Formats: sequence, structure tokens, C-alpha cells
Amino acid sequence: MRGDLPNGSDLLLEVVKQAPMIAALREGALDRRTLQHRLDVSKSTAHRNTTTLAEWGLLERVEGSYKLTEFGEVVAEIVATFEADMQTAHRLTPLFEVVSGVQPQCPVEAFSGATVTTAERGDPFGPLARFVSLVEETETLRMYDSYAVAPTYMDDIHGRVLDGLVTEVIEQPDIALDIMENYPRKCVELCASEFLRMRLHDSLPFGLVIFDSRIGIGVRDRESGVPRAFIDTDTPAARTWAETIFESYWSEATRLNRFHPKALREAIDADT
Repeated sequence: MRGDLPNGSDLLLEVVKQAPMIAALREGALDRRTLQHRLDVSKSTAHRNTTTLAEWGLLERVEGSYKLTEFGEVVAEIVATFEADMQTAHRLTPLFEVVSGVQPQCPVEAFSGATVTTAERGDPFGPLARFVSLVEETETLRMYDSYAVAPTYMDDIHGRVLDGLVTEVIEQPDIALDIMENYPRKCVELCASEFLRMRLHDSLPFGLVIFDSRIGIGVRDRESGVPRAFIDTDTPAARTWAETIFESYWSEATRLNRFHPKALREAIDADT
């Protein structure tokens, strides 16, 4: 085993470079031929890599097979945890983009096990479908910046609200106007139902939804404005943060006493 470890940097670089082999051996001892096949490398490469890892004390050869030493097992566990953390960080990239600088600070660690639904990989309606599935399971709904979550949410929640889904929504004025223009009949019906309350706010950082048991973050595409990701979780820390954020914007927002075009115009004029 080598003894010259300047701050462990050389070993760290070697571990990162040999992570696939370390991961393969974490499952159990393997002979050289199996390692070659598993890693899709040549005989000379397999020999060179096993020799290097053995020199660092990470593996040993026993009865013709290579196995991790006790030190190697510890390192393999660290590598596996690191890779899992990196995968989580990659999945949550849309979240990082929108919560940076938001106060109170988002407890990002509370989203480590979140469900992340993106509009990529051939399913542009994935985030919307996820939102709709959660709406079907909830009895209350609070949200702001609906276009970052579900641009057609009026279609998706109209019937639920009429059936008694208690809903509070904060919208930007231009989005509220768009809803009024595109769904005039439904707006009248929702106004009459008295289960929907709406307020206006001209600066919303991202889409936020609070269901009975989960909270969700909606992220828009910066160029097209359409939803590109929906991240939802049921952790208490995330919920506490989401409720604090929502109440803050709700208290700042302009009250919309009635849900119809005239009331909307009056609210916008009062706010300018």
C-alpha cells in the first residue's frame, strides 16, 4: 500500500477514475475475465487498473479473484453515497435554478427524495399530468404562478372547485387577464361557487402548489414560458417552507373580491 498521500489528493483522483471498477467489486469478488467483460475494457487495462488499486490498498487478489479490502469497502461505500448525492443534485437542477435567493431560504435537502417530472424525454405534458394526478387526491389547493405549473389548470380543476375543492390562487395580473379572456364561462361559474379565492401579485419567483399531503414547485422554460419541470415532495420541512412562502405572497397580494373581468380591472388599477 502506498504511503505518500499528499492530502489524499492522489488517492481521490484514482478513486474517481476507477469508480466503475470499485462499484463492480462492491457487489463481490470477481476474476479478471469477468471484470473485463463487466467494465468492457481490455486485458491490459484491467490488469493496470487492478494493480493500481491494489497498490493503494483498495483491493487484493484471493484465489484468482479480486476483492475489496476492508479499506476498499469503506471507500466503495463513500463512492456509492457520492454518486447517489450527485444524481440527486442533477435531478434537482431545475429547483436550484428558481429558489436561489428566495427568502426564507429553501431547505433543498428536504427535496432529496422528491419526485421530479420533466417535460423532456418525449413527454412534454409530464409536469402537467403529475399536477393533475395530485389534484385528484387533494381536498384543498393553494398555488401561485399557475402557468409555471399548469397553463390549462382552469380545465383541470374547474370541476373539482365546483364540487367543493377549496382553492386559493395568486396570479400575476396578465395571467389573470388571460384566464378571464380564455375561460369566461368557467370564471363566472367559479365566481358563483365561492370556493375559489384569487389575489394578484406582479412578482412571483416560480410556481408553487400546496396540496393536502404534498407540495410542488413548478419551473417554466425561460424562453417559451411553458412548464418544463414539476418537483413535489411530502417532507415536513419542505411543507413548512412552502406555507411560509405562500402566506408571505398572499398577504402582499392585491385582493380580488369577485372573480370577473370588472373586478380584475379594478384590482389592477388599484394596485398601479
